Formats: sequence, structure tokens, C-alpha cells
Amino acid sequence: MKKLYFLIFTIYRILKYLFSKTKRYSVLLFLILINKPRSILEIGVYNGVRAREMIEAAKVFNSNIKYYGFDLFEIMNKNILNEELSKMPLSEQNVNDFLSKIANIELYKGYSQTTLKNFKQKVDFIFIDGGHKIETIENDWRNCQKLLKKDSIVIFDDYFFNNKSLVEKFGCNNVVKKISSEEYKTKNLFFIDKFVNQSEKLEIGLFFVKKKN
Repeated sequence: MKKLYFLIFTIYRILKYLFSKTKRYSVLLFLILINKPRSILEIGVYNGVRAREMIEAAKVFNSNIKYYGFDLFEIMNKNILNEELSKMPLSEQNVNDFLSKIANIELYKGYSQTTLKNFKQKVDFIFIDGGHKIETIENDWRNCQKLLKKDSIVIFDDYFFNNKSLVEKFGCNNVVKKISSEEYKTKNLFFIDKFVNQSEKLEIGLFFVKKKN
């Protein structure tokens, strides 16, 4: 009965995203349904909403989901926000209270180049949406590679279209460009979300990576 509840709720969320300004996240939940992960790792927890959506989508097929969330939490400040083009997350305790009732979760507070480097657990599904500086995303990808199983999937947020000046400093574009096509399947996922931020036009999508068998 609970699985049916999670399925209905996930379909509702997918449809809701399809009629919103952030259509790309409908694809994220769809991929969770298709790939049925038992473990999810997210870099950039923010307020835990996306984590909850991914966990509940995964629970359509598996009752016991393990979630690992990495963020700065209380360490975040305005300087880091500006440097990373990021958002202010909730406290670690607030996120824990929000998510711990629905899954077995572990939260890691600190800079991901350190916390993720020391993390050893293999996972099924990884969502990279933490700091947006190229160097930060490069480090996240480098550390995530050792966590991949045979069929693991990695989704990068913030693939920028039609903004060369932004791509020089931020986003996953330059990182995914260097990923070996011989070793990994890679592709842009459909749905490009368009925003205007301080008179600057932004077009953002997701990027898919999976190890070749």
C-alpha cells in the first residue's frame, strides 16, 4: 500500500514539474523510477526537498533506501554563496529531522572535497548539485568515480546553454566535456529550463553519465 502511495505521489510530482519552470527535475524522478536505486547520494542537500522526492520515488520499488547527503549546512556563509553561485542550506539538524522519518540517512557536513574524498561506500544513484564553481564540480566528479557500481548513474545539475561567460567559471559543462566517451555513456537530458537572473538569461539542463559495461 505504501509503495502505491509513493508511486502516485511521484507521478504527481513529475506532472507538477512538467508544468513548472523547473521541468528538468521531472526527468530526475523519472530516472529514479526507471533505475530503481537502493542507495542515493546527493551533493548539495539545500533544504532536503529534492532528497525527499528522490527517496520516495525510489521507495516505489524498494522499502529500504539508503540516502547520503553532503552539504556545508551551518558552515555556509554569504562569501561562499557568491563564490559558488549557490543557495543557503538549512541546518544539518533541520534536514535530518525532515528526512530521517522516511529513510536511513547519513548527512556529511563540510567541504565536499574533504567529506566526499573520505567516503567509501558504493552507491546506485548520484546527484551532483553542490557548489557551482568548475573546480568544485571537478573535485566532486573525481571523488564520485570511485563510488560507482557497474550500473550506477550520475546526474549533474547546472549544464548551461547559450552563456559562454558563465560557462568559463561555473556549471558542469567543462567537467563533463572531459569525461571519457570510451569509458562512460554521456548525454544531455531533455528539458531546458529558462530563467532571467539579474537581467541575465539562463538556460539550464541536466547531464547524464553512466559507466559502460
